[in-house]
Amino acid sequence: MKNLKNAARLGALAAVASLALTGCVSGTAAAPEASAQTGLPQEIKSAGKLRIGLSPDFPPMEFRDSDKKLAGVDIDLQQKLGEVLGIQIEVVESPFDQLINSVQTGRVDVVMSGISDTLERQKTADFVDYFKSQGRLYTSGSRAAEFTKQSDACGKKLAVSGKTDYFEQVKSLSKTLCVDKGLPEITILATDSGAAARLQIEQGRVDLAAQGAENLAYFAKTEPGKYQPVLDPLPAKPFGILVKMNSTQLTNAIKDALTKIKANGDYQKILDKWGLGYGAMDAEVNGVK
Repeated sequence: MKNLKNAARLGALAAVASLALTGCVSGTAAAPEASAQTGLPQEIKSAGKLRIGLSPDFPPMEFRDSDKKLAGVDIDLQQKLGEVLGIQIEVVESPFDQLINSVQTGRVDVVMSGISDTLERQKTADFVDYFKSQGRLYTSGSRAAEFTKQSDACGKKLAVSGKTDYFEQVKSLSKTLCVDKGLPEITILATDSGAAARLQIEQGRVDLAAQGAENLAYFAKTEPGKYQPVLDPLPAKPFGILVKMNSTQLTNAIKDALTKIKANGDYQKILDKWGLGYGAMDAEVNGVK
């Protein structure tokens, strides 16, 4: 009988020990997992580089200067990201309309190329928002006086890149500003690029064009008086660093790095250098709701 009691006691102790061991294993497993979610993912650390996709045709965000070297806000920020993350930055150039796919296929780790965070894009990717972009309608410097009130755009011809969010914004503007108020709609010409839209202005084929205020700030320095923003800005949408969906560790590492760059003053210095101080913001994940 005593042996049976001892056996029972031993069995009970074994069960308790088993439960305690299970809890201990679970606890120790949780610590490395939490630790693994800070900093860059191991595969990027092992590679020794962060591959960033961009299309260098959007001054002053990214472009090639007179010496054919990459320059711009995003290029400067990428350099600071590399310093904070302690890793080499490898730029991978691609046409703009192929950038999102390059993340999905693993050709690059992220995209940082003046790309807007939108609800539609959030269906397949995550964003670390870092700059408040602003779209503007503009015309040639010689015609700016023709556009003093919003309704002056109604019945006019407007060129805009069909690959950008400004295309849909202008369509919406035409409806709410003109059609819904019984005024003639804005005739919208979709072009292949912002440069093509500017060419339509230069050749007198359209009255207006739409582009980022960032571009126009750059052209105001390089070609003073050639173009002039008119009327109210289009709804602001943040530019974001695009990351493959659910890559939580990488997303958080980039957000933390941008936060540090802002805290040490480098972020504002870069924006001010390119005349874009108005777009400063705190880094945010999927900020468009």
